[in-house]
Amino acid sequence: MGGDDGGLARRMRRRFGGGVDPWLAGLPSLVAGLCADWGLEVLGPLSGGTSHALRCRRGGEPVVLKVTPDPGLAVAECAALRAWEPSPRVVRVLRVDPARGALLLEGLEPGTPATDGPQLPEVLRELHVPAPPGFPPLARRVDFVFGLLARRHPGDHSRAHEEASRLARDRVPQVLLHGDLHPGNVLDAGPRGLVAIDPRACVGDAAGDAVDFAYLGDDLEGRIEWLSSVVDGDRLAAWCRVYAAFYPDHPAVRRA
Repeated sequence: MGGDDGGLARRMRRRFGGGVDPWLAGLPSLVAGLCADWGLEVLGPLSGGTSHALRCRRGGEPVVLKVTPDPGLAVAECAALRAWEPSPRVVRVLRVDPARGALLLEGLEPGTPATDGPQLPEVLRELHVPAPPGFPPLARRVDFVFGLLARRHPGDHSRAHEEASRLARDRVPQVLLHGDLHPGNVLDAGPRGLVAIDPRACVGDAAGDAVDFAYLGDDLEGRIEWLSSVVDGDRLAAWCRVYAAFYPDHPAVRRA
């Protein structure tokens, strides 16, 4: 499975529970079968919370193999990436095997996470297209992330959760959202520029996708103003307020 088998097992059990153990036991043969079918050479593991991702080569081409114990996640990710396929700012799907919960994606080189830069608003602009049917609403994603917050930072987050839920249900233009657009999910693809990966796609307010980009620098108000060229700045400010507990070390949150 790669050099971090223990870490992989912990991540998968944390996400899927003990019922994932049979999948973990069969993972080496699953990967071997996919590599044989798709002509892949495994180079090494990548990090991931809901899937096992491997850097591979197919001939001379860099690719990424992702497998998950929940085939529905692979199907949903593939559907979102297909919806964004015309854009150079989103990673491309090369193969999919829903029955095995497997995706083969293009490899991005150097593939380092984004830090900052003028292309971040462009990534947002390219992602926010009219949503095809079948994607969940943003409100469902809000419930999921506040559940994560409760586990990682116990406390009373009910007021922020309620306000985020209200924002998610406001009558504003609805677009396809990445759903997990932090800098680790935006990679440097060399001359091609920044490329988004690993969506948890949903449908809702475009400003809800820009929060991590706003908190990326110390000047939160300045960055909200900067990002207001592509999303509604007032709504982004509101989203930043309700998600403040996710950024406890940010200067703007410490001062509040």
